[in-house]
Amino acid sequence: MNKRQDYISWDEYFMGIALLSAKRSKDPSTQVGACIVNKQHKIVSVGYNGMPIGCSDDVFPWDREG
Repeated sequence: MNKRQDYISWDEYFMGIALLSAKRSKDPSTQVGACIVNKQHKIVSVGYNGMPIGCSDDVFPWDREG
């Protein structure tokens, strides 16, 4: 049996992780995800936009202009 030929590239894989992590954002207008990778194709960090740590997203406004 031969290996599959239709697997996704590293770029597609890491972009998929970034797109999925963006879905964690509670920002009503802009959802951004990030996947930081080193040269060995290892994930260094994953994140998404939101309120700073320690700031309640239920108290502070989500408006673009305060």
